[in-house]
Amino acid sequence: MIVAKKKRKENIVEYILYMWQVEDIIRMLGFDTDRIHDYVQKGYQLSPELMEETEEWYNDLAVQMQLQDVTESGHIMALNTIVQELQDLTDRLLRSPSQSLFSSLYYAVLPNIVGLRERSGGHDYDEVEACLVGIYGYLVLRSRGEEVSDETTESIKQFSTFLAMLADRYRSIEEGTLSLEVDDN
Repeated sequence: MIVAKKKRKENIVEYILYMWQVEDIIRMLGFDTDRIHDYVQKGYQLSPELMEETEEWYNDLAVQMQLQDVTESGHIMALNTIVQELQDLTDRLLRSPSQSLFSSLYYAVLPNIVGLRERSGGHDYDEVEACLVGIYGYLVLRSRGEEVSDETTESIKQFSTFLAMLADRYRSIEEGTLSLEVDDN
């Protein structure tokens, strides 16, 4: 919970990836409150108050996941909404004459996004979601100690660079330090 709040404020992309990981942890724990309790107690060094708050946060997420029927796969609506906001922002940035660097980066990474879509088994991901799925899949493979091809590693680097710039633009807009002039033609 503490990590999630910090990531949400500092880097929206890291926040999404972190929350996807938390969802997978909750799935691994079988949505069981006793197992969640043990996980939090063993995994965190916090004051008793923060420990209780963190455990409650995990349990609340577990309930949300069950209510939203994402117990096997998928993500809670709040995360899907943020991913859609990032996709909408991407579309606006691409139409903004002041964002030529972003546009260049987008078009450089687009072939790798298309490639990921082709290998995704029929999923029709938007560009932002494809990059997130690619990075998350890469992180899962690495955590399992599985080998990753040089081609995949290069794609992930490009996804990361693109998403880092997008996260920066998102934060700047949230802070009010960036406004976009959008060409609607």
